[in-house]
Amino acid sequence: MHYLTFYVACLLLSLPSYSCVLRMGIETSFAPYIIQQDNSWRGVNVELLQRLAQEIGCELEFIHSPWLRSLRLIEQGELDVLSHLSYNDERSKSFAFIGPHQLEKIYLVGLPQAFSGLSSVSQLRKAGTSGIIALLNGAYYGEELESVLNDAKNRTRFVFIRGNEDKQALLLNGRVHGVLEDIAAYHYWKKQSELPTAAYVPLFPVYQSPVFFGFNRKTLSVIQLKQLEQAWQKLYAEGTLQAILQTYQLAEYRWQLPEPASIIPER
Repeated sequence: MHYLTFYVACLLLSLPSYSCVLRMGIETSFAPYIIQQDNSWRGVNVELLQRLAQEIGCELEFIHSPWLRSLRLIEQGELDVLSHLSYNDERSKSFAFIGPHQLEKIYLVGLPQAFSGLSSVSQLRKAGTSGIIALLNGAYYGEELESVLNDAKNRTRFVFIRGNEDKQALLLNGRVHGVLEDIAAYHYWKKQSELPTAAYVPLFPVYQSPVFFGFNRKTLSVIQLKQLEQAWQKLYAEGTLQAILQTYQLAEYRWQLPEPASIIPER
């Protein structure tokens, strides 16, 4: 019995230490998902993650960081979680995906006259465009757009921006003709903006994908990740997560939380 107790104690000590503070990389406002109010944060992603952390007895620490820098901090083990992360095989080496927390629908939003004749990414890839498009540096918009960005001729029509607020500001101030934007975010900033926005419309869909909370596989153990997965499923089944989502719905655009489909790669 003493040997068994000693063995169990050694096993527990050998597990990665669990921090009850999860460090979240967060950039400036990306309403309705991330909204900064003075020194505090709210929004769909913030409240969903806060509730998930609470379910396993943890708290969130918000670390202000642009998207591309947050990806580097994950690699360095200085962040534990990001939100709004779409899955691909390369990212699965660094992240466990819990959720999804949204079915993201990316559109080209902009001035119709600047993109005359274009109605799909395929046409954009074949014919190019005279319009200039801003997109978030480090974001993933699907394989088809990746092929456009890898073409040196077409790449010159894109501007890579460090943050979502900067991207929207360039469009609203006439510095670019279009942006790649989440459709719910478009409806939200159009409703909230004090600048004239009627000229900027969704032109065509670019990419659709479930997006997840991406937890750092270097700083969290498989056991901890499984706890987060189970907690998400429980909160989803109870309707707790959808209730949070409801508080941010707009008359112009309403959405449902996707069914749980977490992806936790084996180490």
